[in-house]
Order: sequence, then C-alpha cells, then structure tokens
Amino acid sequence: MKRTNRILTVLIFIFLYIPMVVLIVASFNTGKDITEFEGFTLQQYASLFRDEDLLTLLGNSLLIAVLSTMISVVFGTVAAVGIHNLKPRLRKTVMSITNIPMTNPDIVTGVSLSLLFVFVGSNLLGQRDSLTFWTLLIAHITFNLPYIILNVMPKLHQMDRSLTDAAMDLGCTPFQSFYKVTLPEILPGIVSGGIMAFTMSLDDFVISYFVTGFDFVTLPVEIYTYTKKPIQPKIYAMFTLLFILIFILMVTMNLLQLRADQQKKAKRAVSDSRGMRMFKRICAGVAVLAVLIGLFAFIGMTRQDKITLNVYNWGMNIADGSDGTMDIIAAFEEAYPNIDVQYSTYESNESMYSKLKNGGITVDVVIPSDYMIARMIDEGMLLELDFANIPNYSHIDDSFKNTSFDPENKYSVPYTWGTVGIIYNTKHVDEADVTGWELLWNEKYEGKILMFDNSRDAFGVAAYELGIDVNTTDEAELERCAQLLKKQKSVLQQYVMDQIYSTMENEEAWIAPYYAGDAMLMMDSNPDLAFYLPEEDGFNLFIDSMCIPTCCKEKKAAELFINFLSDPEISGANMDYICYASPISEARNYMEEYLAQSEVIYPNEEILAKGTSYDFLPEEISQLLEKLFMEVKTS
Repeated sequence: MKRTNRILTVLIFIFLYIPMVVLIVASFNTGKDITEFEGFTLQQYASLFRDEDLLTLLGNSLLIAVLSTMISVVFGTVAAVGIHNLKPRLRKTVMSITNIPMTNPDIVTGVSLSLLFVFVGSNLLGQRDSLTFWTLLIAHITFNLPYIILNVMPKLHQMDRSLTDAAMDLGCTPFQSFYKVTLPEILPGIVSGGIMAFTMSLDDFVISYFVTGFDFVTLPVEIYTYTKKPIQPKIYAMFTLLFILIFILMVTMNLLQLRADQQKKAKRAVSDSRGMRMFKRICAGVAVLAVLIGLFAFIGMTRQDKITLNVYNWGMNIADGSDGTMDIIAAFEEAYPNIDVQYSTYESNESMYSKLKNGGITVDVVIPSDYMIARMIDEGMLLELDFANIPNYSHIDDSFKNTSFDPENKYSVPYTWGTVGIIYNTKHVDEADVTGWELLWNEKYEGKILMFDNSRDAFGVAAYELGIDVNTTDEAELERCAQLLKKQKSVLQQYVMDQIYSTMENEEAWIAPYYAGDAMLMMDSNPDLAFYLPEEDGFNLFIDSMCIPTCCKEKKAAELFINFLSDPEISGANMDYICYASPISEARNYMEEYLAQSEVIYPNEEILAKGTSYDFLPEEISQLLEKLFMEVKTS
C-alpha cells in the first residue's frame, strides 16, 4: 500500500511540474517550436530585459503584489487577533463573512467591486476616472485579507493564552505583550499567509480586469491579449523568472516553518529573539523591495511633460514591431514626442461597450464595429470629429464613406474591413462538406466544431443558415435562430472568441466561424487550415472604425492618432501584422504582396456583393438577443 501511495505521489508531482519544465526548457531554446529543442541560448532573456513595456508591466504586477501583501499582512494580522478574542459563536459568524471574498467567484467579486468603485468615484466623489491604480490596489487587498487571517488564526489557537497574561503581569503593556510574545508565536502563519497573498495577487486576472483603468495595467491583464499570435519566446523567459521567484518564496516559507518547529524545542527567550530577528529581516527586505519597485514604476509612470493618450482596441489589432513589422505606436510617439500612448484591449464589441457604458475610465480613441458605432451614436457616447486635424481622411475610399452607421461621416474614420466565413482543417474535413453554413451543424464532425461566443455573430450565422434577414427585429424569427443554435450544441466543442487561435492551430478543433483577417493569421501558423465564404447563404461584411468617445480628455491628440493611422503607408504596414483589409486602396502598395493579393482578405466585387452588414438594433432587441443567447448556452 505504501509503495502504491508513493508511486501515485510521484505521478501527481510529475503531472504538476512537467508543464513548468517544458516552459523553462522553451525559454532557453534557440528555436520557436517548443516540441523541438534546437540549441541552448540566453537570447530570450536578453530580449526580455530589452523590452521596456514588458518590464514595466512586470514591475506593475510586482508593485501591486508587494503593496497589497504588506497592507493585507498588517490589517489581516490585527483582524485575526481581534477575531480570536471574540466569543465562539460571534467568531464563527465573523469568519464566515471574512471568507466571502475567497469563496466568491472571482467574476462576481470583480464586477461588484467595479460597480462600487464607479458609483463612489463618479457619483459621490465626482471623479471622471473612477478606476485607477488605487482601485486596483484596494481590490487586491480585499481578496488577500482572508488568506492572511486563515493562516494566522491556527497559530493563535495553538498559542497558550496564559503567555500574554504572564507578560502583562511582569510589566508589559498590551502592545509590548503582543510584540514580544504573540508576534513570535504567530510569525510562521503571517509569513505563509503573506506568501500566499503575494502569489494570488501576482497571478490575478479576472478581478484585475474589471477594476483596472488605463493608467496602470498588470501583466496578467496584458498577457491575455497575446492569444491571437504564437507567444513570443521572451514571454517564456519571463514566466520562468516568475516561477523561480515563487519557488524561492515557497522554499523560504517551508524553511521558516521548519525553524519555528525547531525553536519550540529550545528556550522560549532564544526562540523569541531569533523569531523577532527573522521577522525584522523579512520586513526590511520586503520594504526595500517595495521601495525599489515603486521607484521604477514611478519613473515609468511619471511623464508630466507628456500628454497621455488612451487607446482602446481589439486584442492584437495593431502592429507592435514583432514579426518584423512596424511598431505603429512607437512610430507615432516618435512623430509626436509630447504624446505617450496607453494602449488597452478588448475581445468583443459588447465587452468594450459595457466598460465604456459603466464609466470609470477615460478613453480617447476606440475602434468598434459598424453596428456598435451606430448604437454608440444613438446613445450619445461619441464625439463629432474635427476633420481639419485628420487630413488623411481624404485617402479613405469613397465606398467606405456615408455608411449606414455614420451616414454624415461625423463620428468615425474606417480602420479595417473584412468578412466572416468558416475556417476549417483540410486534413480532417471532407471538401464535399464545405458548402454553406450548414457545415457548423454537421454531425460527422461532432466535438470538433467551435462557435462564436457573442450573441450578434452567433445569431447572424443562424440567420444566414435559415435564410432570415440578419438585422431582423421579429421576435419569432429570433426565436427560430435560438432553436437552431440549441440544436447545434450537440455537435459543438465550445463557444470561443480569441481562444480559437490555439484550438484551431493545434487541431483540437477542425471547424469554426471567424473573421477573415484572423483566419489568415491561423493559416500562417498551420498550412492545413483553409477559409471560405458561404456565398449562397450570405455572410457578414463588417467595418471597424476609429471613434472618439465622450469620456475623451485629449481630443486633438486623438485626432492626430487617427490621422496617423489613416496614412496609406502606415495603414499598409499595419495590415501586414493584423492581416485585415485596409479601407485605403493605396495602402495595398505598402503591404506584403501575398497579403495584398489574398482573396481571403480582398474578395472580388462579385463575392462582396453577397455580403451584408449588421445594423444597429433597438435596445429591447439587443437585450432579447443577449437573453436568448444565454438560454442557448445554458440549455
């Protein structure tokens, strides 16, 4: 039996640590393919330490983790002592309340804290930016506190209560009694709780996503946007360093626990002295680390002579200098040295709309799709543009002006356009089945089909399959679409958005509806993938445009940014990275030839004539779509 237990334990540890071993090995690999080790190199680490943006994000995460841990340790320890001294029944009640932030789903905690911060900041304090560094710090302290309390409480229960009474009988004040007697006894619990809180804070994404503004972004929130392209090897190097940091902390915690157990066998006075020396050293080390990180973060954040321009865009939807492409933001900042661009991303029109509608952040430039622009215009969420600051608007093709969503060209400048079709794996999908949208319901490929995880695109696909107007407001027709989507669930693997990249590229799934530009990215990574437009059924033809929301603070700088992106050469270089079509014909002269000539990105006029755009739907219909889609997903 013991041998079996040992074997199971070893297997469990192998299962847990093999992914980390693969990651560490990949960080030293000269090749980009993690399945083949081509040679040893430290180049990835050199690239990491040359990347100022990544180091700033890492510094942000460490700063938040250290500060929230230190504050949580102080308040959590005091709270634990207070709770320990309560009557048993009251103590149990308070502990149940204390555990709520830890047991509550992260998404519920994140949304509730976001709503609270926006309400207090906007309505009570009159602040325009309710979501800032301070709201992020408060949120991290909130979910860290229970970990401190839960680790300190057992140490208080193990402690002999008569020790503190004896100390005060010998002349100690209550504070001296706590400092000299109680603190050394509970120190291992404080340290273990602090390390746990630090790791939870460093790792957090869900809560941070909802309470983060544009002034301070952490590493996990930014890394989430890296899903559209293969992860760069320097990210492996950064993850390796973080793993080593956490590993060192965990070893330190265990050594401290071991020392505490050994000290219990020694004299009480010696134990207290050593415990306090160790506690002081830890506090000093943490304080120095916090000061250093804070200094670097402050230097990076403090640019009083510059205008800060907050840009909100789709994930990986602007060239960043990787893959040999132009770094668009760096080029803009070089052209306008007095402007510093803060860039954040979203994964759907709906998530962007929700964050802007809830308020609490300042956004200067946002890039929604056609139907969402119409909705934002209708709800007064966009400012009219001053085209005197956007002379490059003259390069935009006439076919992208006077659109249905902005007929008077007052609020938007087209950024990209594209189509929605089906991407499939030619190795596993029979070409005879590649006809229309019905492929997404083909039982032959059960468990290998993906579907949009947003209501508008999902219902659009169902409407095309049923031959219904994609912009219908008829509730009976929308119900028919919902029924068809429910029928599809039996063959689906999952609903996805940006998760589609790894799933399709790694052949975990074989069929999915998606956007043409993103399909090109996946086809570059896996040559067995192909893309087609269901011409007979119809398909979505969309335009993403640059707009300025009403919460904008730097309107002129925003218009300069829009003008810069509308330059034909800049637009062409940008399209080389994001693989979408430019609304500027001249930009094709500056694109890679295979992209400029691609029928996936630039279908011919005959095919495009069969595409339709999404129109703005009334609020009650939009809400009905969301309700029906939720029913589909939960049925």
